Amino acid sequence: MNISLSIRLSTIILFLLFVGVFGQNPIVKKIVFIGQSKTKPYILKREIQHLKNVPLDFSLAEADRQRLENLGIFSMVTLQVFNQNQNEVVLRYTLIESWRFFPMITPIYDEKWGWSVGAMLMINNFRGRNESFSIQGQYGGQNTLGIEFINPWIAGDHISFQFGAGNNIYDHTFLPYDINSNNFQFGLGKYFTNEIRAKIGLKVIDRTYSNETITKNYQYVIPHLNIMYDTRDLYANPSEGIISANSIFYRLGIKGDKNNQLVWNQSTSYFKELIGGSRNMVAGVNLASLLSFSKNLDVWYDYLGGAYTIRGWMVPTVELYTNSDQSYRFGMNWITASAEIRQIIIPKFATKYNNEFGLSIAAFADIGTIDNSMSELIQQAPLIGLGIGIRIPWPVIKSLRLDYGWSFYQGKYVEQSLHFAFGEKF
Repeated sequence: MNISLSIRLSTIILFLLFVGVFGQNPIVKKIVFIGQSKTKPYILKREIQHLKNVPLDFSLAEADRQRLENLGIFSMVTLQVFNQNQNEVVLRYTLIESWRFFPMITPIYDEKWGWSVGAMLMINNFRGRNESFSIQGQYGGQNTLGIEFINPWIAGDHISFQFGAGNNIYDHTFLPYDINSNNFQFGLGKYFTNEIRAKIGLKVIDRTYSNETITKNYQYVIPHLNIMYDTRDLYANPSEGIISANSIFYRLGIKGDKNNQLVWNQSTSYFKELIGGSRNMVAGVNLASLLSFSKNLDVWYDYLGGAYTIRGWMVPTVELYTNSDQSYRFGMNWITASAEIRQIIIPKFATKYNNEFGLSIAAFADIGTIDNSMSELIQQAPLIGLGIGIRIPWPVIKSLRLDYGWSFYQGKYVEQSLHFAFGEKF
């Protein structure tokens, strides 16, 4: 039996015995943490909502355990209830800290740009305060240099701070442009409840699109607002709950050329456990969209296909866009829907190297349309992708994902594609 599941079952059994023998919930006398070496104690304590010297509420104690795991800095978090005397108990959370330092030199893959060599110094759980700090650069399919700092709780009640700056040089995925982009951004966030949070921020971008005959330069100030409603039990691999993320941003041209753009991007997902246990089966559905309120500008065009929209369709190339054979895959507005069945084969566990490992398989179906006109989105014939995949838990990025899909359009098979990506599609 999986060690984490065994501990959880024994904890539940002990709790039931207390209630059966004494007729009431025992009193929580102490809450202790063991296993952490770098994490500051206050980082742990501020996630605990169960009070001391009150009757044990096991569901609340389990919710606290999930909050600790959702911090993303532990490979494993387990909860045990120990009998201190006849009617008092101790809650003990055992923690296994995940990797904090990541390789200085590593291969990097992205479907849009292929392989690159990355040099990176990333410190997860920086200073033991659940912060992350990274300096990174890469060379190859995409050339980048950047710095980023994130503190998810820098002050007050769940007030977060994020700062970043960088330079990216790359070829556009499907348009005939070389791109040189400089950016600076910062943001502040706030938890209003455990389920509702928001973030406001500002980004400044100087981006040049060029080829042998054309050079286009755009400079923008981009204020943005993100609002999220999240009731998932576990962020990395939820078995139940809803997450709805809405992002609204406005590109305001600094040069006064009136190339301004208002964009609303949203993604809403629902998860339901079909079979319980450590090897559970979960069904998930997702509805996502991007709507642009502006004039048509080719540098803002998007596409459907690849690991994060409609799987089974390859990421488009310049040649594909130019010959217009699949013009139905490009536009400024899109809407997609996805469904997945995820089955855990090997429950997540912490290895001797303090990283998590496991294995899940999934079956998926994706459907979506894209067009320059919002009014014509629902009139377009949809792109469809069907397939299967595997997921492997991994520190920080949550999972490594491999999906293989088959694509269909107007009732006809088009192509098949293998997608390697980081993190879930939804």
